[in-house]
This record gives sequence, structure tokens and C-alpha cells, in this order.
Amino acid sequence: MFFSRFIKVNRGIEGWAKALVLAVAMFGFGGLVQAASLEISPASGTYSAGQTFSTTVRLNPAGATGGVNAAEATIKFDPAVLSVVSIINGPAFSMWPNDPAFSNSAGTVTFSGGNPKALSAASNVITINWRAVKDGSSDISVTKGLITANDGKGTDVYQASAPAKFTITTAATPTPTIPTTPTTPTEGGNSGDEAIIFGDKPRAPEVGSQAFLDPNLWYKTKDGLFTWTTPFDVNAVAIEIAATDDNEPSKNKNAIIEPPVDEFRLTPDLLVDGVQYFSIQFKNQVGWGATLNRKLQIDTTAPKPFKIVVNAGPTPDSFPTLTFAAEDEASGIDYYMLMISDQEPKKVTPEEAKLGFLLKDLENGTYTVKVTAYDKAGNTTESTEALLITANWTKQVVEEQTGSFWDFVTPINMLVLFLVVLIILQFVFIWYERKRLKEREDKLRRETREIQDQMEKIFSALRDEIYDQVNMITKRKRLSKGEKEAVEGLNQALEVSETLIEKEINDVKSILK
Repeated sequence: MFFSRFIKVNRGIEGWAKALVLAVAMFGFGGLVQAASLEISPASGTYSAGQTFSTTVRLNPAGATGGVNAAEATIKFDPAVLSVVSIINGPAFSMWPNDPAFSNSAGTVTFSGGNPKALSAASNVITINWRAVKDGSSDISVTKGLITANDGKGTDVYQASAPAKFTITTAATPTPTIPTTPTTPTEGGNSGDEAIIFGDKPRAPEVGSQAFLDPNLWYKTKDGLFTWTTPFDVNAVAIEIAATDDNEPSKNKNAIIEPPVDEFRLTPDLLVDGVQYFSIQFKNQVGWGATLNRKLQIDTTAPKPFKIVVNAGPTPDSFPTLTFAAEDEASGIDYYMLMISDQEPKKVTPEEAKLGFLLKDLENGTYTVKVTAYDKAGNTTESTEALLITANWTKQVVEEQTGSFWDFVTPINMLVLFLVVLIILQFVFIWYERKRLKEREDKLRRETREIQDQMEKIFSALRDEIYDQVNMITKRKRLSKGEKEAVEGLNQALEVSETLIEKEINDVKSILK
């Protein structure tokens, strides 16, 4: 049954991997086969309703000489007492034709996995994370199991083991029993898929925000939502806005939220302009885990007002230089936009603004200069200044050159024109000759058809006349030798003449095709 399902699923997208599991299960080499088992650890425990705990399904091939290659199983439990929260793949198998799955309505957990190399040491197959639903007791047992031996035949060496039994009560209970057997990666296992040992503290949260996407950018808002995924075993979360990146919010009792939440909205009363940190920490039954201090750069204040300084040039006919410098306490000045009257705005860096921006290409007159300062958060401040230009610069006027017909009359142009006219005339002549030739061909075809029709009529009449004369002659009882020769000669001459004329007419037709 196990291998027939392998063959069916091998036709899918991941059939090559599943076929490899089948191949190593069927054609691995090994020795004598005895027995192997699937064990659930811990085998018992007592927990309170609402509490979470973990059990590990271990493959023990100790009784199978030569090791095993693959296994599949269906695990039953009472869904009224327990529910599965999640399943973590262990290091026993590197290929999974059927990924571990669970159904809390049916009360089942299923898996099917294998290894390209024989598995000879005990190893974790999966870790199941449970949540106690209500008072009662539930067995967790393998109802359908199969383990294939590495004997070249894929022999089933599964030996049933005793079920695990767990009791759920309303009273406080001790922390869950930790499996004593170490989780050792096997030769064919993937160390990256090792089961998480129950009892570890939570990892640092991973948070995201649409309002504050990049922690390295400045934002001009103090309103935004942070979200994250809360692990199943977390029972509290601590959140705080901190001034340093080494803060631990769990040390502040007012920052602790129970039961845990999976989002937190920042409001203007929580944030200030400048650099600060969104500090968050998870807690499970073991204790407080690692802290995430995510940087927040807030600047809601526009740059301070500034003046535009007009510096005259060294000579009266020189263009002036503009200098300006705005200040921004939070994020700093990013760039300036300079616009003179209705001209296109120019982008100016803070360095260029301090050194001086040299004006040019302006006619004498009074202009209005507007400079807009942008800080790194996008806040702006504008400043304007009247500007008098006396550089005596004049915009060059480009005269439109008007030409006459005689400007076109040059030897090169006339030669080109002559060649163009000659080519056009050649095309017209060729077209005219082709048209005449086609008309002559059409006329010749008509004449040929008429000649053929006339010849057919003439020969038909001549043939009938000759046949009549021949019949009259041949009705005589006796013909002289000369008369017989004359009759045969007429017949032959008629046939030859008709054949030759028909051939000539066909030759003309073939030429005119």
C-alpha cells in the first residue's frame, strides 16, 4: 500500500524526489530484518486546560539489521481533549513524499518520509506541539504504521509500540516533561530541520509596519501600526518605546501585556522627534526571550526659517552668487530646490548652498528667487528674496534664414533631380511595355484558340467527307490494288496532318502560358 501510493504521487511535480525515496527503500542493501518501532516521547504527562506542550515521534531502527529507509504512520488522539497547534519536521528524514499534516476534527496526524541512506540510529521524525482543550484524558497512539527495511526488498519491519497517555485537569500542573533522548542528526538527515527542543525561550520577535517600512529612513508621522506573529507557546508580550537600543521592556511592569497581542499602534503621545526604538519581547513558560529594538527615526518639524544672501560679483557686469543654509535639528537638511521667477527649478545640495550658487544667463532686471529647504523626512520651509541683475547679458537671437527657389538650383541638386526623373521614366517605360506585352499575349492566345477551333471544324468536315468517300468505295465488292492503296493513303495523310497541326497549336499554347 505504501509503495503503490509512492508510484501514484511520483507523477506530480515533485515526483523525482518521491521516486528517489521509493528507490532507496526498495533497492537499498542490508542484512537480516528483525523489527523497528515508532515511539512517542514523553509517554505520559499531566497538564492543565489551555496549557501547551510537545511530544516527539521517534523512529527506533535498533531491531532492524542493516537499518531502515522510510516510514509512514497515522497517529490518533482525542480531539475533544487535545488539539494540534503545529508540527515541526525532525532530522530523521530528508525527503517527504507526504508532508506531516494534522486534522483536529478527525483527531489524526499523518506523515510519510524517507532517506537516500539507511537510518541505523534512533532519531526524531516529527515534533508535535499540542494545546490542552479541556479536562479529560487522551491516548496518542500509532494506529497505522509502516517502516521499510534496507534489505533490497522494502520489507515492512514495523513493530507496534505502546501508546502515550496524557491527562488534562483544571489544577495548575508542573512544566512539561522534556524528552531525555538527545536529538542527533542522522547521516541522511538535514541539520536545518532539527526539531525545536521544548523548553527554549522565545526568539526575538519579527515585526513589520506599513507606516515605518525601513528603519534607516526618516518619517514625518507619529502614527503607525506594528504587527507580528505570536508563537503558540507565548503567554505574554512586553512593549516599550525606548531611547537606547539595549532596552529590555520586560523589566518595566507597565510594559507587559497579558494575554499577548499581535499588533500595537503608535500614536503621537508615545513618540517624539528624533531617534528612538520600538522595543518588544516575548515570554513563554520558560521565561522572557530575546528583545527586538527596532529603530524609529521621526521628524515632524519643518526646517527653521532661513535667509537667502545675495553676494555681488567682483565686477559690475558679473553675475551674483547666492548662499543660504537652513537648519533642522532632527533629521537634517537633505537638499534645496531653487527657482528664479518662472524658470525651471534647480536642485541644490547643502554643500553647494554653503559655498555659493553662481547665477548665469539672466538679462538685466529684477527677479524673485525662491528656495525651498527639504529635510530628510520630507518637511519643507520656503524663503524668497528679490534679486537685481545688472550683468548686461543678452540672449542671443537666432535669425531664421529664409531661402529662395534659386538656392535650391545647384549642380548637385540638379544631378540628383535628373537621376530621380530618369528612374521614374524607366519605371513608367517598363510598366508600359509590360502592359503592351500582356495585351499582345492575350490577343495571341485568343487567335490561337480561334485557329484551333477552326482547324478542328475543318478537319472534322474533311474527315467526314473522306470517310463518306471511302465508305462508298469500300462498298464495292472488289477493289483494285490502286484503289485500296489510295484509301489507306488518304486515311494516313488525314491522321498525320491532324496530329501535326494539333502539336503546333499545343506548342504555341505552352509558350503563352
